[in-house]
Amino acid sequence: MGNNQDKMSTVGESENEHSVETHEKEKEEGLLCEDKRFDTVLRVIIHGVADIKRSTDIGSDVDPFVEVRANQVLLGATQAKQDATTATIEESFYIKTELDPKEIKLRFLLKDQDHMSDDDLLGTGYFDLAEEDNTLHQTVHLKWKGVEIGNIQISVDLQKLVVVN
Repeated sequence: MGNNQDKMSTVGESENEHSVETHEKEKEEGLLCEDKRFDTVLRVIIHGVADIKRSTDIGSDVDPFVEVRANQVLLGATQAKQDATTATIEESFYIKTELDPKEIKLRFLLKDQDHMSDDDLLGTGYFDLAEEDNTLHQTVHLKWKGVEIGNIQISVDLQKLVVVN
């Protein structure tokens, strides 16, 4: 068993030496590019809505859904939850950008799905990545004409990716 470990060490060392030699040769021949370009992928997760206090329809409950925007670009909307003032959503939206994530401002529009007319806006909320150190499991307070009408729970996950052309 001790001999196998020695053999594995030797193989590992020779592979490492080969890797260094190959790297140096590729660098000399101009085959390596040390200048890397990065993109950031953000995943915006809507965990849920809670404590919705505003209704726009007489005689029926709210069917809430959330539109998600990043720097005024519509990313999409969650599925509506039927007759709910509090609901679990767990839907994700993805953004790929070359911008610094701190330059991205998220806007959330809570709407009531209507089947017979246009959907009604219940309230809006904002999440500015430049102002937040922690982007996981945050509460965004939603307002209508300056009055809080409920909240949504969100997370924003950031990943830097190397771009390979």
